[in-house]
Amino acid sequence: MKRLATLGIELARGALNRAKGMVPPVPLAAMTLDEDDAAIAKAWLMQDEGRWNDASLVNEFEQLFADWNGSHYAFAFSAGRKALSACIYALGLRRGDEVIIPGYTCVVVQNAFDFSGVRTTYCDIELDTFGPDLASIVASITPQTKAIFIQHLYGLVCRDYDAILALARRHGIKVIEDCAHATGARFRGRRIGSFSDVAFYSSEWTKVFTTILGGMAVTNDPKIADRLARFASRCASPAPKIIEQQLRTAILAFLRTKRFKQWWRLPWAHFKYGFEETVAMPQLEVEGDKPDDYLTRIAAPAAALGLSQVPKIDMYNGARRRNARVWDKWCDENGYRKPMILPDSEPTFLRYPVLVESIRKINTEWATRELGVSLGVWFKTNLHPSIRPVQNCPNADRAVAQCINFPCLNRDDSISDELV
Repeated sequence: MKRLATLGIELARGALNRAKGMVPPVPLAAMTLDEDDAAIAKAWLMQDEGRWNDASLVNEFEQLFADWNGSHYAFAFSAGRKALSACIYALGLRRGDEVIIPGYTCVVVQNAFDFSGVRTTYCDIELDTFGPDLASIVASITPQTKAIFIQHLYGLVCRDYDAILALARRHGIKVIEDCAHATGARFRGRRIGSFSDVAFYSSEWTKVFTTILGGMAVTNDPKIADRLARFASRCASPAPKIIEQQLRTAILAFLRTKRFKQWWRLPWAHFKYGFEETVAMPQLEVEGDKPDDYLTRIAAPAAALGLSQVPKIDMYNGARRRNARVWDKWCDENGYRKPMILPDSEPTFLRYPVLVESIRKINTEWATRELGVSLGVWFKTNLHPSIRPVQNCPNADRAVAQCINFPCLNRDDSISDELV
């Protein structure tokens, strides 16, 4: 009865919005899901759960990603942060070792190091691409520093990329590369992630491509690959209820983003598949606690979505770069500084970041009203969305207060002849 009542409310709301001519704003998430992806999710929901742990499909996904990315080895996990935990293990980082990370990142990055007993030292960021600042990294190095964490936020190749890599080589320090926002970005003709010791990617539903939840760790070093494989072998499969929810969420997200004009379909789909969708980050992790099921591999149904999604990445990234020109023009017309594109780089523009007045970040209704888009507010805290403090990172503090990010995919950016 409760589900019927909810269905009635949703249908009535949809009909009212339609009558008013209301168009939902362009969303930030799940914009690479197409009809074929929804069909894959539906088909897997009909499969026996015994097939959900099909290792051969996971291996196929890993090989496809490695070949596409130009990586020698790739290992798939159930989330990007779990792929990061694999990277930490693969580098042999131990309790008491230090790693330098930007004071402007997601809390799951901090958690991965905390869960491994590795100490973190914060460096500041630069405000051209919002990546780690070279001078701040230099000032943060100690005899205990064993790794530097490079992140490419919003899909921009970080400004000091080359110099940080050179610094690490001089000091014999390992480099972990966070490519979660920048899957497919290039630097000097090579995809990012291939310049460091080990790198990780995310296919969570707000990222460049999506399996709703998922992550990948890559390396070109066979010794590191052996340790990644050892770590992966110890990881369990996700619980069936988690896999089922991912598949249901993929269907619902597709209808919401690509079939929004058929407003009546989403309430019916919710009635059929449920009103609870996958949560990217449970509150337990926001608070810095480790879930019991933290270390899990990707499941076969999510790998099947990945096999569908990877061939589309370059097409969708091309659309993102084209759409970024709209925000270039908006910045020029409104007196805001455009993000920097590093020479010899090709960004993904997962989102388009801009520093605006703080009030415009606090109240984002203007973007929906004036521009018809959902406005991103990555990051609202230094370790988003946790309120844990970070000291002595003034540029990071400014980004927290002022950085907004626009979506770079439209609803009509979909499968095209570019894929044929």
